[in-house]
Amino acid sequence: MSKLKVRLTRNLRKSIQQGHPWVYKEAIAPVVDVSSATLARVLDSKNEDLAWAIYDPHSPLALRILSTDSAPPSKTNGFFERRYLRSKALRETLLATRGHSHSETSAFRMFNGEGDLLPGLVCDRYGDIAVLQFDGTGPQEFWNTDTVGGINGIADWLLENLPVKTVVEKTRRSSERTIAHIAGDAVETTDLSVVVKEHGALFEVNLEKGQKTGFFLDQRENRFYVREGSKGKSVLNLFSYTGGFSVSAGLGGAEKVVSVDISQGAIDASKKNWELNGLKSGSHEGLAVDVFDFVKTSQDTWDHVIVDPPSMGHSEDRKEIAIQKYTELFAIAARKVKSAGELSLSSCSSHISFEDFFKIISDALSVARRRGQIARVSGQGADHPFPHACPELRYLKYVHLWLD
Repeated sequence: MSKLKVRLTRNLRKSIQQGHPWVYKEAIAPVVDVSSATLARVLDSKNEDLAWAIYDPHSPLALRILSTDSAPPSKTNGFFERRYLRSKALRETLLATRGHSHSETSAFRMFNGEGDLLPGLVCDRYGDIAVLQFDGTGPQEFWNTDTVGGINGIADWLLENLPVKTVVEKTRRSSERTIAHIAGDAVETTDLSVVVKEHGALFEVNLEKGQKTGFFLDQRENRFYVREGSKGKSVLNLFSYTGGFSVSAGLGGAEKVVSVDISQGAIDASKKNWELNGLKSGSHEGLAVDVFDFVKTSQDTWDHVIVDPPSMGHSEDRKEIAIQKYTELFAIAARKVKSAGELSLSSCSSHISFEDFFKIISDALSVARRRGQIARVSGQGADHPFPHACPELRYLKYVHLWLD
């Protein structure tokens, strides 16, 4: 049992019991002489037992709640294996639905951190490779402790319970992303790439250089939605990255697709993915240019404009600046939509709520002097669950509109 006890200085008992997974440093009594993340017994403001949590001395996010059970989480009592199995069962249910069979979709999220009651732990499967990632120094330290069984214990479970042959770890939010082989068949981690399926579509994913663990798996259902409604249309994909929405539109029968991204590498990848799916080369154009410059200078209009920018608000104190940027961008994009055309808008910033996003859209359409009918509101796919008590972890926003 953990010797560390952390006392709350605020009355957060109800919030934690309801399932909120986070407690920040300002809400706990000072903790001394703890230099690495560890399991902690959480006491409420009345010094009564409340929960078990990961204590992180490195972050303002001091506690990540693991359990409100009386017994401590431990590999010896099967606590973590039960959590892994629960996550697996959810994905098996997902894969049983239309378009998600193993033969049609081979890339998905297996562990989604707090959303799977595994705080700070992410695992994405790309074909026969599982990619582990930790949400910061604290989670990485904790998931490597004997309490859990260490990263090798997690990797062994994945190899035994999933149809994967290799487990690697990818560093997070680093200027130089690195991948390390953990277990299973050896792979060359430098420039590690794999071809995966998504609703039958083929994508080559560079696990080392790609965003997140390699690909934006959270947009899977929104890409398929675009695919179903693209027949005969012209589609402009802004911030196209490696062409996820572009390929989806092409497979849906779009007559013309243009991918725009400032990264030449991303544009090259989008062209490769287009060819990988056997689509007509003359129907796709990739432009490695600044998106803002492109939409301000282009005179063309489109049946469907898709805008999926990187996060513009990485912190709460930059939220207002992010809102201004989103509003400006979406207004310009709306002007590029043909009469009775479509506009798909997205944001992955956790600091922008759905309420904020609807206000941004309303203001942007007002600036563009357009009116819209909302046809779809969605977020991340079902393999990216979030706690009901923590709606801020519903970070991805996607809204599809028909404009006047």
